[in-house]
Amino acid sequence: MFALIARARKDAKALSYINERNYGGFLRVESLGGGRTKEEVLENLERVLEGPYIPVLLLGEKEKDLMEELLPVLREYGKPFYARVLRTKRVRNMRVDELYAHIEEIKARFRLGIEWNGTYALNPENPFGLEINPDYDIYLALGDGFRRAMRSLLDVELGENSLVLRKTMNQEVYYSGQNKVAEVSKKLGFPTEVLWKCPCTEDVSLDSLISANREYIEAFASASKAFLRAFEDYDIVVPWSGGKDSTATLILAKDVFDEVTAVYVRMEYEMPGTDEYVEKLAKRLGVELVRVDVPMPIEKYGMPTHQNRWCTRKKVEALYSVVSEFEKPVLLVGDRDGESARRRLKPPVVERKTDFGTFIEIMPIKFWSGFMVQLFVLMRGFKLHPLYYEGFYRLGCTICPSLADWEVKLLKRRGVGELPSSSPPEQG
Repeated sequence: MFALIARARKDAKALSYINERNYGGFLRVESLGGGRTKEEVLENLERVLEGPYIPVLLLGEKEKDLMEELLPVLREYGKPFYARVLRTKRVRNMRVDELYAHIEEIKARFRLGIEWNGTYALNPENPFGLEINPDYDIYLALGDGFRRAMRSLLDVELGENSLVLRKTMNQEVYYSGQNKVAEVSKKLGFPTEVLWKCPCTEDVSLDSLISANREYIEAFASASKAFLRAFEDYDIVVPWSGGKDSTATLILAKDVFDEVTAVYVRMEYEMPGTDEYVEKLAKRLGVELVRVDVPMPIEKYGMPTHQNRWCTRKKVEALYSVVSEFEKPVLLVGDRDGESARRRLKPPVVERKTDFGTFIEIMPIKFWSGFMVQLFVLMRGFKLHPLYYEGFYRLGCTICPSLADWEVKLLKRRGVGELPSSSPPEQG
């Protein structure tokens, strides 16, 4: 979670409007009290910096001298931050939608910005020069299995622990060390296509990645945990698929709350290896695991399609049926901005009305990247689901209509029989 900081109360009021309108009021908005010099605002700035939220300092063109004075203070605190001088005289002079666009772009910088110093290190200033877009994500191509799949299926060579920039429409740019080595289209409903490639690989060690990013990711984890503590009076339920995002969410929940229930809705056509992964990790984490088995009668409903995702309805109904048994439940879900524009545009807390009652869903890793999630899980001494080491970005069911051709090919390599067709999605 972020703390948006402005110089004067009127500027903070403009930010508060956006916070309420777009983020449900769950970011923090702070004023430096209206002072115009470092000495006049220092106490208020230090108070904000001592808090757990990630600071974003926004000043107007008239305040750029003050920004120069405050940057050393921000750097001294050692936590991730971002500071920007806007084009208008003051923050409050900027149009609301333009100011909101700045905030969205800055949020994306925190999860996408990279610097290269012999390894990939998160840095919102982004000296590495990755393309920053609020709907993009980054993740790591981890494991020898991922590299073998890229080589055998696409004839693309990757170095160890390559960085992947995932754009919209499942288009991915691969980096090995400092080198951009390939761009691959994994567009849903179309054959996987290598747009270009370069045989210039370089290895990056996992130890160096963890070392370079530990403090940055722990700062985000601290902010997420501070956000979660507002819900200590609830029954904590984590819908857990075994995927990286729900796993990171479960780890955070266990860090904060004494009692956590993980609900594993086990679909009939579950991804291989998920049962074993979930059961083993639940024991290591010491969380209560509730498993619900859901049949998927494709002989009755047919294969799921984009127009008829009856499988999703069954999964959601099974989840809410379990959640409704708790006295005061809150669901901690692993939704992230980088997954889709639809998820990015949701506030961090939503109220979900269902046939089983109205439930609160909160998203503690909403502002994280896949890169951050992967390293967070590994930093805590846990492994990721085995399919991530074979080339998967996301997990679902083996008959999911949202499986790309790339994922279908990976499942075929594992001998999975029942799979969706690779035809383009119908236009509705």
